[in-house]
Amino acid sequence: MTISSERRKSLGQCFLEDKNILALEAKLANPKNKTILEIGAGDGRLTEAILAQKPKKIIAVEKDPKFAAMLKEKFANEKIVEIIEWDFLEFEVPNDVDIIMGNIPYYISSDIVFALAPMKLERAVLMVQKEFAQKMVAKPKDRNYGRLSVTSQLAFTIKLERTVLRHLFKPMPKVDSAIILLTPTGTKLTQFQENVIRYMFQHKNKTVRNALLDSKMFYKEDLVKLGHFAKRRAKTLSKEECLEIASLVLNV
Repeated sequence: MTISSERRKSLGQCFLEDKNILALEAKLANPKNKTILEIGAGDGRLTEAILAQKPKKIIAVEKDPKFAAMLKEKFANEKIVEIIEWDFLEFEVPNDVDIIMGNIPYYISSDIVFALAPMKLERAVLMVQKEFAQKMVAKPKDRNYGRLSVTSQLAFTIKLERTVLRHLFKPMPKVDSAIILLTPTGTKLTQFQENVIRYMFQHKNKTVRNALLDSKMFYKEDLVKLGHFAKRRAKTLSKEECLEIASLVLNV
């Protein structure tokens, strides 16, 4: 069974052609004797690289029926590979999954990262758009520092392992990619903390006080507790300072 380039594009899928980089992803995950969940297994090329590292089990989640059928045929004799035809964002990840991997579609990268944040994992290895990876590791005052940077860095220790050039994919995307290694920190944000961070970074060039007022969640008199943070701008705040601000305004 083959899948046309047109169909791949319609699914947001560009497949990595370089076997050395696929092998690198698998090694970074360190999957030996571990249970691996692969997001969007496609035609199984990353699955094969993971298999070579001798995992305990691979759960390959693939949304597209044609790819899922291809995977079931390809790995029919591999007892440790389980193919599940499902949308990962709607899938209930089993508690025994140790590591999550995937060369994930660019357009749902944020959704996937935020879905991983509350999970109990050893690590995740993802291929994402280069610009997205740079946002994840950005520091205060960087041009691309924002909500994604703060929430990602609170939830994970993030390492941008390497850039992967666009010509190594087929069909070739319009942008370069990057491999990121995520190690959970154990920090779980409350909904209130997430909301405060989101409100501040919706207007990151405004003062914290004005950004929170614009959210309609607080009154002027409520924000006296901000103290010296009132005149700061979100783009200058460390992730720890963002949590401190949420704590200050929690009981207003």
